[in-house]
Amino acid sequence: MALTAARAGRRGKVIFAALLVALMLSATYLTITLRYKLDDGNSWANPQALSSVTAGHVTEYRYVAQPGRSIEYGFSIANQGPFTVRLEDVVKDSGPGFAVEQVHMNADVDQGIERGKATPFRPIDLRPDDQIFVWVTLHFFDDFLLNYQIPCAGFSIETQKMRFNVLGMQREQAFRSATSSASQRPTPTDDLAAATSRPSPAAAPPT
Repeated sequence: MALTAARAGRRGKVIFAALLVALMLSATYLTITLRYKLDDGNSWANPQALSSVTAGHVTEYRYVAQPGRSIEYGFSIANQGPFTVRLEDVVKDSGPGFAVEQVHMNADVDQGIERGKATPFRPIDLRPDDQIFVWVTLHFFDDFLLNYQIPCAGFSIETQKMRFNVLGMQREQAFRSATSSASQRPTPTDDLAAATSRPSPAAAPPT
């Protein structure tokens, strides 16, 4: 009986130690994956901007927002952490009268970030110290003007959310999408001009 009790005691200690190790590993895994952060890259693009105004560290880019029209803007995402991350999808947020219509990407920024070289977005691995450039097409619906009454109209698109996977953990994160502090103003044709902004001066594409 004494021997059996001793064995049972050792077995209990082994099980307890195994559970403790498992809990420590789980806590480490959650700490790493939940705190893992991607970064804004060093490139932005506003090829269709109507005009721009610089104030301090921010340059504001204005777009004409017409019903049925689409505009494009681009931004880069950098992985400065130690693990390869799987970029899964762009969260296609929308607002009254507009929505994300298409998403394209320049997977190899060393080959340039021109829109003409971009391909439709697909899940892609982003290795440590690597970047990807994302193009977003925003479409204004035919009833767009019903949601924004001139001259007191305005809306903000400050960030673009992305879904990604790090070590098996699904995450979402918002990135500066070159479109912060968006607003509208009347134009001679009573259209609206959407203002977008990004850090100033704009960094050159990665080389």
